[in-house]
Amino acid sequence: MLLLEKIMADSGMQANLTDTFLTHLMSEAPAFAKRVHDTERRHPALFRELSEPMLGWARQVIGENWCDTLTSGYAAVLMDTNRGQSEYEREKHYKCSSYDEVFARTYDDPDFMSYYHWGVYVTTFAWEHQLLLFDFFLRHFIAPLREGGSPGRLLDLGCGSGIWSLLTLGRVDGWHSTMVDISKTSIELSRQTIACTGLSARTDLCEADARKFRSDSVFDAGISCFLLEHLEQPLELLKSLAAALGERKTAFVTTALTSADAGHIFEFRRESEVLELAEEAGFRVVAAYSTTPPTTPAKAFFAPRSIALVLQKRAGEYW
Repeated sequence: MLLLEKIMADSGMQANLTDTFLTHLMSEAPAFAKRVHDTERRHPALFRELSEPMLGWARQVIGENWCDTLTSGYAAVLMDTNRGQSEYEREKHYKCSSYDEVFARTYDDPDFMSYYHWGVYVTTFAWEHQLLLFDFFLRHFIAPLREGGSPGRLLDLGCGSGIWSLLTLGRVDGWHSTMVDISKTSIELSRQTIACTGLSARTDLCEADARKFRSDSVFDAGISCFLLEHLEQPLELLKSLAAALGERKTAFVTTALTSADAGHIFEFRRESEVLELAEEAGFRVVAAYSTTPPTTPAKAFFAPRSIALVLQKRAGEYW
């Protein structure tokens, strides 16, 4: 039994939370439900492997109105994303260019974060291209960690909901994660979510700027998911991550390309741009996977994409 399955059993999570949520989503937001149902239909096992524990944790944190909160958050994020992408198609550049501006009206705004947090949480399993990143994560990041055997220390820069750390700790025994985020709301909601999993003793939460995070510890693996595009200088984050890792240790990094979310600042247009930044920061690219939503119109100028990288910190110029 995977540790993640044991966590679910010990916390008394009921089965079929996925069906409960999908039924509610179809009832309350039918315009947004089809995409999620299509994702579940095409990848039923992978979808439920991710949705069941995530919905169980959300139910415990939110309470009896968990379906309403997740549905309204998901609908709001999807509407913001669609609106932003339409503007991007017209203007051919992102709306925001200042991190301070974005911070003030997003990460530092509790009202915004209260729905954005849960909306993004749902997209992790609801959007097909995000679900495929999870599959890549399992095969190319988690599998080597499990094969390595010995426990280690994980650093998660820009942890958001904390989901990627929780998915890691639930699959590798004995590991500990230090989770860093600049949003007070995200840190508090992550703390509540972690408490539901029984993994509190294996995590540390730190409210800090991931770009400037420094620690006396040397970490054995790193994660940074969908933060690079929110920064004016994403290289700063990659260098921060590289500085924290031991030589030849691995990291899982994701970012968005030509995708105009509310807080996106840095406009990656080619996958090679992300790879080049990783190499400049001191990493070797071990594996990469780029995917785009199947709902993207063929006539669109931009193809909104997500890319995932598994990186290894170089010990020298080439190794």
